Amino acid sequence: MRPILPAMAHHMTFTFRRFAFLFSFLAALAACALPPAGAPAATETAIAAQVMTQLAVQTPNSQTPDPNPTPPSDVVPEASPTPNVPPTSAPAATPLGITGRYLMSFHACDTAAAECGDPRNHSVYLAQSDDGAQWSLVPGWTPYTGSVPDVIRRGETLYIFTPGAVARYHLDTGVFEGPMLISISGADGFVDPSAIIDDEGRLVLFFLHGQKGSDPAHCQPQEATCEKRFGSATEMEGSDGASFAVDEGDRATVTLSTTGAIRTASDPDIFFDGAQYVLYISYGPSTSVWAATELRGTYARMSTPANGLLSNGTGGIASGYFDPDTGQYWTYSHAPRPNEATAIRRAAHAGFSRQLGIQDWSVALSGASLGLTDTTNIESAGFAVNQP
Repeated sequence: MRPILPAMAHHMTFTFRRFAFLFSFLAALAACALPPAGAPAATETAIAAQVMTQLAVQTPNSQTPDPNPTPPSDVVPEASPTPNVPPTSAPAATPLGITGRYLMSFHACDTAAAECGDPRNHSVYLAQSDDGAQWSLVPGWTPYTGSVPDVIRRGETLYIFTPGAVARYHLDTGVFEGPMLISISGADGFVDPSAIIDDEGRLVLFFLHGQKGSDPAHCQPQEATCEKRFGSATEMEGSDGASFAVDEGDRATVTLSTTGAIRTASDPDIFFDGAQYVLYISYGPSTSVWAATELRGTYARMSTPANGLLSNGTGGIASGYFDPDTGQYWTYSHAPRPNEATAIRRAAHAGFSRQLGIQDWSVALSGASLGLTDTTNIESAGFAVNQP
């Protein structure tokens, strides 16, 4: 894959569209009146469905960024205090052919049929693999509207998180639930959730704090520099992945400058390598590497590779995994390709002593390889091991 080239005009046009849609989103959200106490579940469900339509606005990763940017994330307001809204009807059992050792969530959009810079046109898919290199779509999977998904398995349940929402698939019964609203108590706004399970079996979400009415991945127009805060939140008992409480402190902070090398930061991805917790943070088409010995500790950017950048312009919006069988790290990322649809690529590497070059990446999932059209963008990998 060739490096990304700047496209400032495209970026400005996309930014205008994003803000225009954001204003319409806020207006629509304001129009939704919360039901009075004791209102029937059907009323709450109808309102939740209307809000969920707006929550489809998520991180647009498909545009060609300006120098060193990350595709910006739209703010998703904190959800209702009662996020686990019942479905309009009992969910039907839809057994899926999930047999692979590994799972990957991603979003897709056919550039020949839709404006793929608009996250409302993204659809969530699920793929599986036995070796981490060759992937196929899960048989029977029905795509649904959503963007930047992350998948994780706990027991007999798969959880797929997107900004502001979670969907569940029960492997033992074949029942699919959602997507439904989630809340993070103590967060004004949150985007780009990445899930992990702590030592007590609770789901923990890592996310980028978002300020309502703004682009959380960049500095505000009046700011020459700013800090982007990455936090975590722990699942509240009994919520089954629908309600979380913010953990104390920040997991990482990134200083941005409108004229410096780092102008945007987003899309955290958390995983454990057997000795430490590793956190990927995207700087546009680049990926930085951070680490901590405690899950809820303070993460420090690695001194190697150079400037802590595992990828410098060759891939962002990354997902990582440490394979104990081979002692290798598997990193999955995507970057727009000139005149080609975006694909998710994989690099297998021994550690973080050097940056990954173009030669280290190979295509893992593309529209053509998955039986979709060759004009379909495949983006935003979320990796999980398919075991209880």
